[in-house]
Amino acid sequence: MKIEFETDINGYQEARKFKLLVDSIIKYEELDQSLKSLASSLQFQLQEFLSNPEFADFKDGGSDELFAGSHEQTEPAAVVKLFRDLIGPSKREIELSKQRQTLIERAERAEISAFEALAETAEIGRERDQLRARLKQLESGTD
Repeated sequence: MKIEFETDINGYQEARKFKLLVDSIIKYEELDQSLKSLASSLQFQLQEFLSNPEFADFKDGGSDELFAGSHEQTEPAAVVKLFRDLIGPSKREIELSKQRQTLIERAERAEISAFEALAETAEIGRERDQLRARLKQLESGTD
C-alpha cells in the first residue's frame, strides 16, 4: 500500500495525524501478523514522509505539541474503530457476523414454526367446537 500526501502544511498535518493513529493502533490493539506488517509499513512510509527536509519549518512551529496533546485525549477504542473502518473487519468479527446471521435465520424459522403451530391450534379448536356442536345436535335429536 502506498500513501501519498500533499507536500504542504495540510499534507504534513494529515500525515502527522495518520502516523499518530497508526502508532496508537500498534500500541493499543492486538493485531495478527498481516495487520501488524501493514501497520509497520504505513508507519515507515509516514515517518519517511515526515522526515522530509521541506517540513523542517513546520516542526519548529509547535505543531508537534498540538498533535501530542490531541493524541493523549484520543480514546483507544475510537482509534481502533477508525482503523477498522479503514482496513475492514477482522477475521473474528467476520466469524461473529456469520454466527449472528445463522442465529437470526434460526430465530426466524422458530418464529415461523410458532405461528404455524398457533394457526394449527386455532384450527383444531374450531374443529373441536364444530364437533361439540354436532354432538349436541345429535344428542338432542336422539332424545
